[in-house]
Amino acid sequence: MTRTTAIRTAAGATFAVALALWTWKLLDPHPVPDELRAALGVWDWLPILAAKSLHVAGYAFLAVTGQLMVRRDYRPIVAGLLVAHGIATEVGQTYVPGRHGYWRDVVIDATGITAGTLFLRRVTRDRAAADPE
Repeated sequence: MTRTTAIRTAAGATFAVALALWTWKLLDPHPVPDELRAALGVWDWLPILAAKSLHVAGYAFLAVTGQLMVRRDYRPIVAGLLVAHGIATEVGQTYVPGRHGYWRDVVIDATGITAGTLFLRRVTRDRAAADPE
């Protein structure tokens, strides 16, 4: 197994598990345990900040792992599919009791996808410059 194949395999497995867990929690009627919600509820704005930060970080992680599993020329397709996933989960939340879908969350998700894509581009560009085979 080549190094590239090993990276793509590990990234693909990580991406699949992370995407399944992320989708599950996004569509869960109670995604945050009550104990954590109570701890974060000390300030009214903290749970919202934590949730939106998690959206950015989660989609950035999915962008990196998802794009690592494919050839470079397919990376924009992965990013587009992740945006579609963000839209689909927001629409899906409108059918979950106690949850609501918001377009601003799609924008926040897209921000995470963009951040992950730019991070991966920077890391792979720096690696290519340092390793001129």
